[in-house]
Amino acid sequence: MRKKILILGMALMMAAGISACNASSKTSSSEATTTESKQADAKAEDSKQAESDKEDKKFPEFTAKTVSGEDISSDLFKDSKLTVVNVWGSWCGPCVQEIPELQKLYESMKDEDVNVIGLAQDAGTDLDAVKEIIDKNKVTYQNIVPEGATEDFVMSLMAFPTTFFVDSDRNIVGVIQGGRNLEAFTAAVEGVLEKLK
Repeated sequence: MRKKILILGMALMMAAGISACNASSKTSSSEATTTESKQADAKAEDSKQAESDKEDKKFPEFTAKTVSGEDISSDLFKDSKLTVVNVWGSWCGPCVQEIPELQKLYESMKDEDVNVIGLAQDAGTDLDAVKEIIDKNKVTYQNIVPEGATEDFVMSLMAFPTTFFVDSDRNIVGVIQGGRNLEAFTAAVEGVLEKLK
């Protein structure tokens, strides 16, 4: 059994490595590409990974501003059964590629009481680049400028994008790393929602 868990863990790390940017080396969006076939191969693993990566920790309490300058706080989690928190950077190709997929997820999961928010890693230092990507992709879900607790949280990550699944009590109930498409995000969300029943 331990051998199977070890093999599954290694497979998940390899799948995440295919479609993620390393936190220590920024990659331009033109250099980093994620193919649909790699995303499709990872789809089945996403649901399992999001369910099995449960951590006994909470998303930090915070007050911050959105990219558009609105006040936002961790109270937003109370408004949805599940919130998909996508941590991304404008410099990260897989991050930028999955933004349209997250917009589709946001639109398709509203009726399921699922929210999507972005946490733009470099919004504090390159707000114009972040806004350009949001505008280009017609993103309507909120994106947060990290500061204080959210900045510390972002800086602790080793790969981008990283997507957290957070329940209404701020509990982190799942995590996936690397770029995904709508189908893979939907499978992961449905897996987490099933566990929350």
